[in-house]
Amino acid sequence: MTYGENKKITLALIEEYAPNMKNKTEDEDIATRLPFLYNLAYKELAITKKIIGTKRYEEIDDENKRDKYTSYNLPSDLYQVKRILAVDTNNVKIDSDYYIISNKIYINDNTCGSTIVEYYKYPQDINENTKDSFYLEIDEDAQSLLPYKVADDILKTDPSANYTAFANEYQRKLQIFDTRRNIPIVNLRKPKYNI
Repeated sequence: MTYGENKKITLALIEEYAPNMKNKTEDEDIATRLPFLYNLAYKELAITKKIIGTKRYEEIDDENKRDKYTSYNLPSDLYQVKRILAVDTNNVKIDSDYYIISNKIYINDNTCGSTIVEYYKYPQDINENTKDSFYLEIDEDAQSLLPYKVADDILKTDPSANYTAFANEYQRKLQIFDTRRNIPIVNLRKPKYNI
């Protein structure tokens, strides 16, 4: 879903959606605050159900093959490292030799293959320059929570609005929100011999 599509849902929830207006709302205050409130809620949901990214570091051909470590920058959007592995040219897992200090990974030049960093990442910022065509990086189930959180935040400062309805609905949806990335898989095989 795009940022623009998600904004329309939020504006519809709070009864401010005006499809013929440039900002999709007649309320200039809401139009001004919307990107910043989206950014906060978007990042909160990205930490709740993490976005996975990968970065591949190719081997360096070192004819001397001595124990030397080359430093590489870790991804700038890195939130947490999930795992690091090395693979050969056939994508078969091999032993890896690395260490991390601050925002750098040091990989042994004797590693005969690529080192892959799988990590959880921060999403791109949403601000007043973000285009409506920007595709949200969080999973679709998290995208469906986003309008309720933003609606809650928009209406909190309006004394005439009952924002608690959106806060309660967001909390209800958050309680049943499945943040798992993997579900265990069981492989059952038929025995070769009858017993």
